[in-house]
Amino acid sequence: MEGAYFVGRKEVLAWINTTCQLNIAKVEDTASGAVACLLLDMLYPGQVPLARVNWSANKSFEFVSNYKILQNAFTKLKIDRHIDVDRLISGRAMDNLEFMQWFKRYFELEIGSRPAGYDPTASRLRGKGGSSYKGAIGVGNAA
Repeated sequence: MEGAYFVGRKEVLAWINTTCQLNIAKVEDTASGAVACLLLDMLYPGQVPLARVNWSANKSFEFVSNYKILQNAFTKLKIDRHIDVDRLISGRAMDNLEFMQWFKRYFELEIGSRPAGYDPTASRLRGKGGSSYKGAIGVGNAA
């Protein structure tokens, strides 16, 4: 997966925004773990309890809850990837970029693009604060 880390920030953001129908401006906006939960649900529909994902999380303990959901899904799906939660919730660009680069590569190896019929917007709405998520297209900072 070393090739995953040669993907630039802009390409990763474009992929996240297109795949998840979002409009996030910085990779640091993925620090809550909610985007990763949505991406994993695309890969394995129904394996991530999206209703428990907190899209309005803005405190570290809320971020940790989202990452627990993600890590539990990784364990259940036998995905051998350690999630360094402390580094990711700090919101440092490089840490979040590296994780999203890995996620992009993993996603592409598994299915390539968003599965036909999967509606990321409807899936996001099942989570807490999903309807008012500032990174959503048409909400908050959307273009």
